[in-house]
Amino acid sequence: MSVKASLVIPVLNEEKILWRNTETIIEYLDEALNDYEIILVENGSRDNTEKIAAELSSQYMKVRTFSIHEPCLGEALKTGVSNAEYEKIVYYPIDLSVNLDFIDSSIKLLDSNDIVIGSKRLQDARDHRPQTRQIASKGYHQAVKLLFKTNLTDTTCVKAYRRDIAITLMNQIPTRSNVFETEVLLEAQRRKHRIAQIPVIVDDPRRGRLPLRYKVVSKGQDLASLRIDVFSLSMGVMLFLVGSLWLGYLSLEKLVYNREGFLNPYSFLISMMLILFGVQGITYGLFARLFLQLRHEITVNNSHKAGNVFKEEAK
Repeated sequence: MSVKASLVIPVLNEEKILWRNTETIIEYLDEALNDYEIILVENGSRDNTEKIAAELSSQYMKVRTFSIHEPCLGEALKTGVSNAEYEKIVYYPIDLSVNLDFIDSSIKLLDSNDIVIGSKRLQDARDHRPQTRQIASKGYHQAVKLLFKTNLTDTTCVKAYRRDIAITLMNQIPTRSNVFETEVLLEAQRRKHRIAQIPVIVDDPRRGRLPLRYKVVSKGQDLASLRIDVFSLSMGVMLFLVGSLWLGYLSLEKLVYNREGFLNPYSFLISMMLILFGVQGITYGLFARLFLQLRHEITVNNSHKAGNVFKEEAK
């Protein structure tokens, strides 16, 4: 059976390892696949990464290079996927931090699945990263599971996609999102695509490009924003109902005792405040939902425009 695939590799400031690791990947793919291409997507590098990537594509026919001006993983992935030649696509890191045999295993699984996720959190997986990164990753994925009621165990590791499905999904999500990879998988699950998860071995001793605290805050904010409408509506409705029931009880108590005023004026004020906060929460939740819908529509429209421009340039 002919096995063909496109390997999409975003690269940012990787001049020290780019040439050596690309050749390592080429050696593996020559043995594992019948045909392949490696798509290096340089994004905003300040060193010689772009130059080295261009030299690699000149020396190796199966290496193609694209470049975008700013560091953006989402845009890099979307660029690579959109320009892939083969139907099966694997997203893989240039630092070789994940076992190479994920590539072959995931490509085979795409015969019966739409997406394959490499997970650091399955039973047979191994995560040899620094302890702080493991803890942050565990906390992030617990938040994803809690907020979205998903069975996805890892949304930020290596992945394999069917090309048409990946393009459709990525066109729905703003590439600037700090949780782009997670949003793509959540959208895939919402659309009921077939998703397989397999354990991987991760060994990445390098320090992250950004301070861990910054990544936690930025990812946390973007993740929470995807559920702010649900949270606001739920809290608003709850506060409104509690306040209304409390006010109803106080009004009934006033009628029973035939008083001109309430027995406890402070209770009346609290019930009115709860109702007011509830109305505010419901209003904010509705506006947040409208904002998320607009975000989605703008992203889809921009993707369509970009696709039309690309087709015109291709002609």
